[in-house]
Amino acid sequence: MRFVAYRPAHQPNPKNNAIGIVLGDKVAPLTGIDEFYSDMDRWRAKAASISEGTLPVELLTLAPPVPLDAKVICAAINYVKHGAEANLPAPEFPNLFARWTAELVVDGSPVPVPLAEPEGLDWEVELAAIVGKTATDVDVKTAAQSIFGYTVANDISGRASQLQAMTLSTGQWGLGKNVEKSGCIGSFIETADGIDESNLILETVVDDEVMQSGSTRDMIFSVAELIAFASRHVTLRPGDLILTGTPDGVGFGRDPKVYMKPGSSVTVSVAGICSITNPIVEASYRG
Repeated sequence: MRFVAYRPAHQPNPKNNAIGIVLGDKVAPLTGIDEFYSDMDRWRAKAASISEGTLPVELLTLAPPVPLDAKVICAAINYVKHGAEANLPAPEFPNLFARWTAELVVDGSPVPVPLAEPEGLDWEVELAAIVGKTATDVDVKTAAQSIFGYTVANDISGRASQLQAMTLSTGQWGLGKNVEKSGCIGSFIETADGIDESNLILETVVDDEVMQSGSTRDMIFSVAELIAFASRHVTLRPGDLILTGTPDGVGFGRDPKVYMKPGSSVTVSVAGICSITNPIVEASYRG
């Protein structure tokens, strides 16, 4: 099944974001995002019984496909070649960090370059997995069964902040990985029962030039392994989001380095799921 998150007409408050099932070029409304994730069995059964949509897909105002309080857990260096281009070794266990849900934006949303990143911003296409069942201390098999579905993400990064923080003995990526409005996420979800996540093609195009082209077959840790590891430390709940890492080809890894500046456009895609395009704009778009 294919779902989409959207903002109903005349509902400016993101608390009113809704979800529906995609049927061809139409969407059949289901319920609010929070209600959907609080009773997924009910709403998935309801979706399976619907055969016709009423809302044209192209007229929807898209929304992030997760609750406002979702956890966004990201995997660092989950592709060997990406680690090599960053001069970082492949991790022996998942290296996880967090993004702030408040900075999630959708297809078409402008991403501002803050003054703290004078060289611009970097791109990172990623497969994003959405949790569909509560997971605490689960094994890999159970973790695999907890995946609701997949979408695409662009883990846009502020490298100046990352590099500055890494000069500290404690090191942290909090600000560099949470640049304002930089968590670009697809609104369309393909359910896990219809996707083989072991060999999905990921691609990034910046200003009409292909910058990344990779496959999930090269991930160090599978989605299920990431979920199982995270669940040892924090309970994952329906609607939580797992960003699974990026393949090589980021701007930081090039010689000379290449970053997105105001006026750039970036498109990331996961074949068979969806793509998103975001314009890069100057700092006055913040706030």
